[in-house]
Amino acid sequence: MTPQNRSSRFSRGDLILSLLGVLVVALVVGGVLWARHNTSWIKKQMGGSAWSLTYEGTSVSGEPRATALRYRYNPDQFKSEHRDQQLGSTRLPWSKQVVINTGAEARVEVSPAGEGIASCRILLDGVRVVAEGKSPGPGKPAVCDVITSSTPEKWPRSKP
Repeated sequence: MTPQNRSSRFSRGDLILSLLGVLVVALVVGGVLWARHNTSWIKKQMGGSAWSLTYEGTSVSGEPRATALRYRYNPDQFKSEHRDQQLGSTRLPWSKQVVINTGAEARVEVSPAGEGIASCRILLDGVRVVAEGKSPGPGKPAVCDVITSSTPEKWPRSKP
């Protein structure tokens, strides 16, 4: 074999390896971009899309107690069924972290003791307020409810 043939073989081999490397990189980048764009669809198909919410109840005036607390949650993020929980007499302030499926109603109701006034809030990930309410009058319950975003990982911004 002449030295010239040897160098042309190496350059063909180098070219093939380089092209394979570029192909692998393109496939990896394309796969990452596809997965990033289709994560919501994948999660929706798996049925495991849910939001972590925190319910809060407080006393604005009157006794720091609720005669009743009602709230909704999903016991299993992979099933669409929800449950409504009712608590009797409860000290305020009160909070509860729950899981609510995408596109489902999150709801909390705080009934103040006597002629008190209560308030409630629903927080996304324990930080962002997505619903709040206050008793419309003494002794009336404070109600907070919101329909969760149906798109996993994308909760629209509230208009100020």
